[in-house]
Amino acid sequence: MKRTILLMVVAALSFAVPMTGFAADGKVKDACLLNSDNCPNRSMSIVEIISKLKTEIAKGSSVYTPEELNTLDGKLSEYQLFLERMQNNS
Repeated sequence: MKRTILLMVVAALSFAVPMTGFAADGKVKDACLLNSDNCPNRSMSIVEIISKLKTEIAKGSSVYTPEELNTLDGKLSEYQLFLERMQNNS
């Protein structure tokens, strides 16, 4: 019983610790957008993803490497094209 409670506490803390970095100073990479890592079960609309990508790209080289910025920019272009195609086919 104690082991189960301990494991539950450790699991809860492991999820809480990464989230504290996001509130600190805004200089944290969004691994979920960058390479689909550390993604909680969240559902974002295409418009929300585009907005988040623009926000992350705006952080620039103070947070991301040039390669990572290119990756984010490529994803932004893909989502914008996808949104445009969806709107034109409606």
